[in-house]
Amino acid sequence: MSQENIALVRRLNDVYNARGFAENPDVLDAEFVWDMSRMEIPESASYAGADGIRRFFESWGEGFASEHVEAEEIVDAGDRVVVMIHHSGRGRTSGIEVDQRYAMVWTIRDGRATRMEMYPTRAEALKAVRLAE
Repeated sequence: MSQENIALVRRLNDVYNARGFAENPDVLDAEFVWDMSRMEIPESASYAGADGIRRFFESWGEGFASEHVEAEEIVDAGDRVVVMIHHSGRGRTSGIEVDQRYAMVWTIRDGRATRMEMYPTRAEALKAVRLAE
C-alpha cells in the first residue's frame, strides 16, 4: 500500500500545481481537510470538504501571480506520507518573490487523501507521524 500512497502524493502535488482538484475528484475524500493551522501565515486555518478547498484556493490564488510547489523529499509513514516542500512564487500585488520550505503530512485512506496537515519544519512533521521524538 505504501508505494500506492507515495504515487498518490506525487499526483496530488501535480494536481496542486495545476489547480486541478475540481478536475480530479478521485484524489480527495469528500470529507477532506486541508489544515494549515500550524503555520504563521494569513491563511492559517483549516478548510474542510469541497467548499472549503475551493475557498482556500480562491483566497490563496488571490495572493500569487505565480507559484509552484516541488516535493524535495517523501517519507513513507504507512497511511500517512510526509513531504518536504519547496514553495516558490511571486506575490500578485507586491511582486515579492516567495522561496520557502515546509512539510506536508498527507493521510491516505482507500486510495484517496483524507487530510493534509502543514508543518513549519520537517522535524515537526516527522514527530506528528511518530518517526521522530
